[in-house]
Amino acid sequence: MNGVRRLYITKSNKVFKIPQSNKVSKRFIEDLARQEVLEVLLYYEIKERKPSKLLMVEFDRITLDTNGEYQITEEEKSRGLHNFLHFGLVTPEELANREGPPILPLAPVLPLRNEKEALYKYLKEKINVLFKDTPFIVEMRIESLEQKHREYIDLVKKSTKLK
Repeated sequence: MNGVRRLYITKSNKVFKIPQSNKVSKRFIEDLARQEVLEVLLYYEIKERKPSKLLMVEFDRITLDTNGEYQITEEEKSRGLHNFLHFGLVTPEELANREGPPILPLAPVLPLRNEKEALYKYLKEKINVLFKDTPFIVEMRIESLEQKHREYIDLVKKSTKLK
């Protein structure tokens, strides 16, 4: 079985665990109202009803509303799919045939060094079993995001040469 844990890391490097409940639809922390935070999603295996191994990590930078809650807008949904929709399944030739100026890929959301350190410290103290693999998995995820971004940039460069 797999589980997900959502964390917010503030600009002051405080880490907040966001409750995941089927009964409560609102996930908010009033102390974080109107702040931009790094959202970290941890995907892990569960054994004997406890986290046992980190599988994957995802990052997003979000701004919380006046209640400290995150509301996904249509703009944010389209931003999340922007790169895939524009570059995911096209060749340089197809991209070159599109009308108008070239569309540029959006840069991936990556944690800053101090945010990674805050995440590592939090996991070491709170969920030590997940901490063991965290640095490796975080660095692999960052490398993967950077590589995919480079591929999209190269695709745009190739398509502009064909115009």
